[in-house]
Amino acid sequence: MTAWRALFKKEIRLGSLGFFVFLGFELVLMAFGVWLYFRALQDGGVGYRSVMFIIGVVLMTLHFFYLFGYLIVNAIQERKTFHLWLNNPLPAWSMLGAKMVVGLIYMTLSFLVASIYTWIGSLLIPYVSLPAGVHVYRTATVLIAYLYWVALYIGIVFMFLWTIERIIRSRIGRLVWIILPVGVILMILLLVKLSQWGILAFFYNWGELPSSVANFLLPYSFFHGHIYIGNFVMDLLVMALLFAGSSWLMDHKLEVS
Repeated sequence: MTAWRALFKKEIRLGSLGFFVFLGFELVLMAFGVWLYFRALQDGGVGYRSVMFIIGVVLMTLHFFYLFGYLIVNAIQERKTFHLWLNNPLPAWSMLGAKMVVGLIYMTLSFLVASIYTWIGSLLIPYVSLPAGVHVYRTATVLIAYLYWVALYIGIVFMFLWTIERIIRSRIGRLVWIILPVGVILMILLLVKLSQWGILAFFYNWGELPSSVANFLLPYSFFHGHIYIGNFVMDLLVMALLFAGSSWLMDHKLEVS
């Protein structure tokens, strides 16, 4: 536990640069939104009064890819010291887990700033007309949970691809940039075919939530689709397999290139 705590603190220090860079980007856009809002007040118009809310929503949406970007920056930063990280006595799952936990912490802090800004922006809009049956905070909670789910999924997929890239690079060098993209394209084409054949629907589209439950979470006036338990179960299974695969490959196949 002491070794993992030390690794955790090291990940916090390493990830702080990317966090503050993105936070600075957020603050610049937020300041621009505030300036536009007060300019609209001075001009007596309403054209820019929703700009703070719009900028806030855009910043919140960018957090779908926050963990992905965090891991990319993290991998670049550790490129020259990768051999030290690889020789860490801790198992790979704990090292990868530390990266994910720290990434989620920084994501939460950044998202909290964007959320507060968006909330303030929503209060400054003169006239707001919501669709019938929409409960703002309930809907926001569901959407935020979905954002974290997608961000985590994207982050784990990147982590798996990064592990594969390191393994291939250690064996064939720069040719990895030919083989890996081709492999990703072939995998995407395979998934498209499986979708066309109905195989993905068979595994994913089961356990549809009753309309009463679905409408409670996301009102029909806001969301017209179906919510399947199978989607979440299969996504969770895929994430678990990719994370376990990344950990096993790092422990048994990955070498310093």
